[in-house]
Amino acid sequence: MRVRPPPPPRPGPHERRTAVDARRTRAVEEPLDVRLRRRETYPILEVRNPLHGTAYWVLLPEFPSADSALCTCTDFARRDLGTCKHIEAGHRWLSDHPDAPPLLPPSRSGLRGPALWKEIDRRQAAERTGAPLGGKALRRIGAVLFDRALGRA
Repeated sequence: MRVRPPPPPRPGPHERRTAVDARRTRAVEEPLDVRLRRRETYPILEVRNPLHGTAYWVLLPEFPSADSALCTCTDFARRDLGTCKHIEAGHRWLSDHPDAPPLLPPSRSGLRGPALWKEIDRRQAAERTGAPLGGKALRRIGAVLFDRALGRA
């Protein structure tokens, strides 16, 4: 029988502030390439790091507020900070480029607004086993959300 190690303790207020500041600093210092994929319903950005060869999707459903932002990166899923360098870079880029055209045209199909959140709630309920959702489950839900928004699911 495999025993899972306990999750790391949640950071205290001071550690959280320091961790969030570190992500903001990395978002500015690293050469992250941000591209607006969709603006329809909510902004969806692709944030690439050419040095590491990685690319992640960032969703900002309440932009200009960074509350409830999602990212598909591991740091966002594991750390429980509510942000990562990709979200910080995407939010900053979108604030600096408010009129940037999206790379993808608006879709005529797919879920929108309330229907999208209803689908997310349905999938969360299906995965729930009595314990609160962990980072991996939230990451899978975020991936579903991006696929729906881009019309790939």
